[in-house]
Amino acid sequence: MGDGLVAEAQAFADELAAWRHDLHQMPELGNSLPQTSTYIQARLTEMDIPFATLVDGSCVVGLVGAGAAAAQGNGICTNEQAGTVIMLRGDMDALPVAEESGEPFASTNGCMHACGHDMHATALLGAARMLKAREAELVDANATVKLLFQPGEETFEGARAAIADGLLQNPRPQAAFAMHVNSQSPLGLVLYGSPALSGVYGFRITLQGKGGHGSSPEICIDPITTGVHVHLALQELIAREVPAAKEVALTVGKFAGGQAANVIPDTCVLEGTLRGFDVELMEHLKTRIAEVVNGVATTYRTPATIETLSDVPPLVLDSDMTQASLGYVGAVLPKAAFLPLFHAMASEDFALISSEIPSAYFTVGAAVTDTDEHFAQHHPKARFNDAELPLGAAAYTAVALGYIADHR
Repeated sequence: MGDGLVAEAQAFADELAAWRHDLHQMPELGNSLPQTSTYIQARLTEMDIPFATLVDGSCVVGLVGAGAAAAQGNGICTNEQAGTVIMLRGDMDALPVAEESGEPFASTNGCMHACGHDMHATALLGAARMLKAREAELVDANATVKLLFQPGEETFEGARAAIADGLLQNPRPQAAFAMHVNSQSPLGLVLYGSPALSGVYGFRITLQGKGGHGSSPEICIDPITTGVHVHLALQELIAREVPAAKEVALTVGKFAGGQAANVIPDTCVLEGTLRGFDVELMEHLKTRIAEVVNGVATTYRTPATIETLSDVPPLVLDSDMTQASLGYVGAVLPKAAFLPLFHAMASEDFALISSEIPSAYFTVGAAVTDTDEHFAQHHPKARFNDAELPLGAAAYTAVALGYIADHR
């Protein structure tokens, strides 16, 4: 393949940028992406790529290759019809961040593609176009590429919902590949590793007190006091019960209670996340969180309710698929630097896919070059480089074609 795929993608770089700018101006949240999904469906329809929708229409799954003819109409086919199947995933949800990037195509609806998912969806559309041009080769190889445009990554809901709706069936992929752009890394830098990202347990603690006038705390039951002690106890749990060599982070990012300075509220709510790489330790800590919260809550007479907001395992990747993908991408991006340094406390619901089928996942540089000021993902001033789009499209395409060539 050489670097021909990059040149091919760069030939329609302007169209890629236009698609990305369109998506950037319609950021939507969670598992409800009606505009984004409609836009993706329209582009796939223009390319004559059959697709199905999952998750109430917000997830789009296209097929290119041997299974595509059978999928006309409903977007699904059997594995017998599809042959060898690899799935490429691009997420496409945004964040509840008011954009301050200064881009001429900045969003104005109070949400923002501050994590670059518009880049992922666009690069995958580019790969779809390039793979469609090679559909006859895919049919000859008895192979199918499954294109996953996924909602709800930021909320850790999308992959789970799509899997529940049959994502990994009709046809079932033998392998999967995903990428994530990085707003602070230069173009051409590719990071990989395993486990790449931590598992995450998100929780909500509701403490039930008895409200009343702030002048008479003795006849009330103050849930804010309990909340303070719960927060401190959770931090001590990490400090005193987690080995220093283990990578674990527990953060309470929301503490909500009360409306007025002189009123004791009925309830106090804490929301937080526990992150780590050791699955057994994470399960132990989930149990201990419940024990500590309930113990403190009992002491202060405020019954506690604990809800699970998210529960995603660490992003563990397949070493064979990773090594093969390094070869596939390296062949089309010969000037790229590949470093085995991808290991971070962030989390990613692609882990629910990688725990089911052999998968690879890279993070790729997409920093803008017109400034030395690069803001991290999720920042309202984060920017991403359109020049990454042809590289990403070529990389997605290379992995699909390379895997199929090796598994005919």
